[in-house]
Amino acid sequence: MTAANTEPKLPPVPKGGKIKHAMSLGIDIWNNLDRYQEEYGDSFTLTLPGQGPMVWTGDPEVVRDTFALKPEQYDPFSVQIPIDVGEECVLFENFKKHQDSRKRIIPSLATAQLKNRAGVMHDIISEHIDSWTVGEAFNFPRIVGDMTLDIICYTLFGLREGERKERYKELILGWLTTSTNDTMFTIGQLYGARKFRAKLNAKYRQRTQEGKMGNLKKGLLPWKQPLDYKVQLAQMIREDAEGIRARMDENEAHMLSVFARAKYDDGEFLEMEKVISECIAMMVAGHETSAATSSWMLIWLLKNPQVMAKVRQEIADSVAKVGEYDPLVISELPYITACLNESQRLSPSAPATVRWLTDDTQLGKWLMPKGTCVSPCMYLTQRRKDIYGEDAHQYRPERWLDGSCKPKPWEFFPFGGGRRACAGMAQARQQLRIILAEIVRRVTFESNEEYVHTDALPTPRLVGGQTEPKDGVWVTVKAVLPKETGITQFKQSA
Repeated sequence: MTAANTEPKLPPVPKGGKIKHAMSLGIDIWNNLDRYQEEYGDSFTLTLPGQGPMVWTGDPEVVRDTFALKPEQYDPFSVQIPIDVGEECVLFENFKKHQDSRKRIIPSLATAQLKNRAGVMHDIISEHIDSWTVGEAFNFPRIVGDMTLDIICYTLFGLREGERKERYKELILGWLTTSTNDTMFTIGQLYGARKFRAKLNAKYRQRTQEGKMGNLKKGLLPWKQPLDYKVQLAQMIREDAEGIRARMDENEAHMLSVFARAKYDDGEFLEMEKVISECIAMMVAGHETSAATSSWMLIWLLKNPQVMAKVRQEIADSVAKVGEYDPLVISELPYITACLNESQRLSPSAPATVRWLTDDTQLGKWLMPKGTCVSPCMYLTQRRKDIYGEDAHQYRPERWLDGSCKPKPWEFFPFGGGRRACAGMAQARQQLRIILAEIVRRVTFESNEEYVHTDALPTPRLVGGQTEPKDGVWVTVKAVLPKETGITQFKQSA
């Protein structure tokens, strides 16, 4: 048991000042975190423009105590997200509001709904793979992003095809791209992420009230284009939500229908901006998380061809045993699950989760002052040798199957932890496994990226709260198998 401080005290502050600290969380964030930990210990304090001190920690005791905090001990509205997902989003709520929002979201992302969606997810992924040709080169995060856009349109709006779906895709991708580019990220970091988010939201509301939809073109101010995209995207959501409320058809099971029909305890519908905020938050989570996580996992598989071969064999064995390609069964296979766990352990797409303290609070050996942002860091915690062994920095999926790896919830938390763990975690993990399993089963890639053939990882870059390889993951298609491969062969031999 560590000794507690009697007076509030922050962990050490690295040299460099606010601007340097802010920029160190952008390009090459992992190496910067490693360096800070080596020089200053498991917990250190970064000072960023426009906000209070931010304590990054890879200390399991501090992480455990942070996840155990009660709602009155932290302020979620202070979360420093520099993009305007909407101020009514569940991310920024607390107490009963937060509980009620999670109750609306989680049942729609629970096991029964996941079973229903698994087949459609697989169909969407198969359609994309069918369009690939041998010799084609592409940036893997963007290809996965295209898949997840189609999945988002189905999950959120129930759309599989048509002009409205294509319009949604155009606006979603346009808003995500323009809201998370380097210019907007830098402005958010220097201005203060929360203040910048509030400024963007105020401009969005003003534009909405005035009915100014914009032309989606760049302007003199860098936020003009993302504002155009959000105003038009929100208007589409608003129109569809109003139609859902007019129909009140309980057979509609997509997420917008859930949000649009939901009511408060007094029987009133949710405010329309609340509905829009929840939809936009799901777009960010569904698109960026899948693209980033899939990219890191593909890198690990390319670096470890023997692991790739074992995944292919596990899928082939499942098809032979079941007699068909069942995406739900495939998404629950132990080895591919271990591969995803190991990738998320070593290269988590989200670098940290956060809690803003409302009072002086004892966390591990530190008595943190009121107003501190505590950031349990996935990257630092999940690479600890005292938890994962001397080979903690090696990609070894078998550790999740041989009994040597049984981390506690505060030692492995790629989707956050405590009361505020990601509500869509189950769907996200299922979606990732279905995407990667089908790609590995049917497609052979080659890559000339230098890091594929060394122990190094590509330089990471923080994009919209997610860490992606800075220059993407460029691959070339060597072979694409028909989707019936293995299934037809098994049926013929039966």
